Amino acid sequence: MNKKIDKSLQFRSYLAPRHWPMWFAIGMLRLSSYLPTSITHIIGPALGMLIYRFVPSRRRIACINLKQAYPDYSDKQINDLAKKSFKSLGLSIFEMGTAWFKTDKALKKQCQIEGREHLDKAMAKNKGVILLTGHFTTVEMGGRLISLYLDKYNAVFKKAHDPLFNAIMVHYRSKMGDELIETRNVRAFIRGLKKGHATWFGPDQDFADQDIVFTPFLGGIASTLTATAKMARMTGAAVVPFYPVRLEKGRGYKLIVLPALENFPSDDIKADSARVNKTIENMIYQNPEQYLWSHKRFKKQPDGKPSLYQ
Repeated sequence: MNKKIDKSLQFRSYLAPRHWPMWFAIGMLRLSSYLPTSITHIIGPALGMLIYRFVPSRRRIACINLKQAYPDYSDKQINDLAKKSFKSLGLSIFEMGTAWFKTDKALKKQCQIEGREHLDKAMAKNKGVILLTGHFTTVEMGGRLISLYLDKYNAVFKKAHDPLFNAIMVHYRSKMGDELIETRNVRAFIRGLKKGHATWFGPDQDFADQDIVFTPFLGGIASTLTATAKMARMTGAAVVPFYPVRLEKGRGYKLIVLPALENFPSDDIKADSARVNKTIENMIYQNPEQYLWSHKRFKKQPDGKPSLYQ
């Protein structure tokens, strides 16, 4: 029996005039991938500052999160760090085009990797690897770059609100590995891990409607997915933390790969989930300017407590 075709992922489903603005935006994104980094590192931060100034709701969320993570910072220090993160966010828009449209050869020239031996050691066991990371503004580049160092890799995606953008994202991310997995498709995650694939996994967002516990994170209490430990237990996969860093002055990127978590998982799912949060938190504190602070990470709180953002 032929597999049913998902028409929502076919480009010809989006030829109506209402989709033309998105087509134009994607066209501009593709053109931007040909610009030298000296130009994008001027335009990107400028775009980020426009978002900072004209989208006050996101600016407010970022400042709330930063104040919690850095309680000893003055208002000026918080605002300065928020501005840096929005400049990084602006750059990430252009990096999306680079990640989608540049060749593997061109991207590898811009990338260096630290700690590759940890990745190779985990992959050699052929039990799969959960690539534990966070939602940095370099997330698109990080997912593409780590794939360049892996023979067996599955990328992931979260369905976008705009159907055309979603179709384009799926099209290009599906080229990054062997299989593209929707974030809620746990069976596909497990299937890939059992086949010995490395799979990108960023559990540092508010997934309040999934299987969670509440554990410390960035100075507060956050809803935390239990899936990392559960998938590791079911498959025997190693959990290898990594994060991408954008180097200064357009000098490319560095992937930092850390040793696999030892004695993980344990018999305590809450302790395991807290350890996952702590691991991601440590990566963020190493590179706070490039983290996505504008996400409502602490929207869901335990015992019916109000959201930080009310």
